[in-house]
Amino acid sequence: MKHIAFAAAATLALALPAAALETPRKIVDYDIRVSFDPETKIVEGSETLKWTNPSDAPVGELRFHLYWNAFRNDRSTFFKESGGQLRGDKAETGKGWGYTDVTSMKWDGAELIKGARFESPDDGNPDDRTVLAVPLPRPVAPGETATLAIAWKAKVPKVYARAGYVRDFFMFGQWFPQIGVYEPAGRRRRTDAGWNCHQYHANSEFYADWGDWRVAITLPEKFVVGSAGALVDTKTAGGKKTLTFEQKAVHNFAFTADPRYVVVEDAFDPAKDIPKDEIALASRTLGRSEAELRAGFHKVAIKLYRQPEHGAFDRRHIEAQKWALAWTGLWAFPYPYAQISIVDTPEDGLGATGMEYETIYTTVSLKWMSRWPFTRLFVPETVTIHEFTHGYWMGLVASNEFEESWMDEGINTFTELVMVDRKYGTYLELPPGIGVTNEESNRVSALTQDHDPILSSSWKYATENSYARNSYPQPGTTIQQIRRLLGEQAFWRAFRGYAERWRFDHPTSEDFFDFMRASGNPVVAALIQKTWYGRGWVDFSILTATTRPDDGFTGFDDADKPVNFDPDPKKKPPEKPDEKKHKGPWRSLVTVSRDGDIEMPVNVALTFKDGTTVKRTWDGASGWIKYRVTSSSPLVKAEVDPERRAVLDRNPWNNARFTKKYEGPSAAAKSRTYALHLVEILLSTLWGVL
Repeated sequence: MKHIAFAAAATLALALPAAALETPRKIVDYDIRVSFDPETKIVEGSETLKWTNPSDAPVGELRFHLYWNAFRNDRSTFFKESGGQLRGDKAETGKGWGYTDVTSMKWDGAELIKGARFESPDDGNPDDRTVLAVPLPRPVAPGETATLAIAWKAKVPKVYARAGYVRDFFMFGQWFPQIGVYEPAGRRRRTDAGWNCHQYHANSEFYADWGDWRVAITLPEKFVVGSAGALVDTKTAGGKKTLTFEQKAVHNFAFTADPRYVVVEDAFDPAKDIPKDEIALASRTLGRSEAELRAGFHKVAIKLYRQPEHGAFDRRHIEAQKWALAWTGLWAFPYPYAQISIVDTPEDGLGATGMEYETIYTTVSLKWMSRWPFTRLFVPETVTIHEFTHGYWMGLVASNEFEESWMDEGINTFTELVMVDRKYGTYLELPPGIGVTNEESNRVSALTQDHDPILSSSWKYATENSYARNSYPQPGTTIQQIRRLLGEQAFWRAFRGYAERWRFDHPTSEDFFDFMRASGNPVVAALIQKTWYGRGWVDFSILTATTRPDDGFTGFDDADKPVNFDPDPKKKPPEKPDEKKHKGPWRSLVTVSRDGDIEMPVNVALTFKDGTTVKRTWDGASGWIKYRVTSSSPLVKAEVDPERRAVLDRNPWNNARFTKKYEGPSAAAKSRTYALHLVEILLSTLWGVL
């Protein structure tokens, strides 16, 4: 009866969509016992699952994710879509295959597994075994809690896509039979209740309900284990140990094991680790007192599970982690958990790098990045910040990564670029002395052509590159564009409002857009429609820029009298004035163009030889505009969007034009351009790490 009362309260909360939840709706509880043999890679597991029907209708069938069956053979949907390679990593077939077999599932003493079947709701692939449908002998009533006893056997795959092993390194991600999400009518704006349980696709990630977890892991004593929970018990016997971890209010549980780990411990202390200038800026921008912003912060234990050869990166990861805890706490809401685990993957196991859960994630350290001049590549810090912050946009504001990947990856890319640029100034320096910001590096990747809008199911993009662009840099850069259009106060108040409202809940794209459109800015509303739902783009440029001496009026006047010229064809016309000696005035003509279907206002700056600058604001509504200016000094340069506020401008290199006889871009500016193009090449290989 306690569970029924709780579920009824949760169902009632669905009728109040404007209210933020202080704690998540607890739909599942997992009590898992697992042991594995590192030699055979065989896993034996059992779990007690308590699942509460959150809807007002009976549920006659359960659906489970068996993610490791994606690596069972080359007939799985995951393997067919990926072609055996993903994010630069290749699957090792043969001994590298893995699987999950559910051997028993009981409810009220009845064995359910005999009637179970595999389903392929997304592509109809009869050979895919990543979704298991389990009919029930009777429906689970609204608000009822079903307690299931599940046993399974699995083989750990060779590390390939987020999980697996290499040598004695193990990353257990998406590793147990996990129940899908049963969405009541109204959840994520759906009209009818039903299961949301997609197959494991090459480009998709995950979606699950919150609950409490108790996980007991049995393995050889030599292994060091890091997990999503806090260690509450240790038992040893016969050369093995059983470690028991607990964690409340998360929707997934992962762990890692490696006998080589060096554990580096530290703690985030809000009294010391929240920068004074950052909390002052947040207070001014958000209109909240510093005392109000500090409320909810607490100490957080930090554990870095580091490879022994990566000692040079200890402080880099930990300081990046502290900065991320401070920043997200100020601009979204404070981190609610007591600990965070950072996993440093081995360099021959990078397939496990860049995976995240609310309280544990994997980062990257590469030995060559610890040597000059590569110490100015802030890639390890960026990955740490990025993967931790996934714990917000995938975890605490729990989007559906299968259907709306941008809500996690794109929002996370945006917050990453803000954090990295604020903390480090540059993302990397190529060559030394020419810094490239994180915003610029993402912008270069975003402003390329492809065949899809941002918003699409993750497996429905035309290519892997289109998925990558539209999940990561394109939405990240487009959110930055909204920030530029709204201004700092309006944007950040909307952004934090979104985060606070949807904390411990499951938002949709439109829930985010509602906060961005609340200002009533028509340019923002149109931008959302053209980019998330269409393939909108924009390219501002200076088409022409000319300047010449103005000799005053010449020609025939209204009385047909010649002015400043002799109409006698036999007489030689007067020589044109020497431009170097001409004292003025000067006449200049500038043509500014907009290609693409995104309309937005931009500034135009006209710079003259005497150092003066004239600025104009163009609404960008037409395809082009001409400016005719008379001045006492010749025009040197015309530039559209000199402040670079139009971050979606596809080709910023054509935004400026120098008039004839005046200098063009400096050598440093050209070098910076070349550096950014090099960044584009670098990011095309690194995006998958995130």
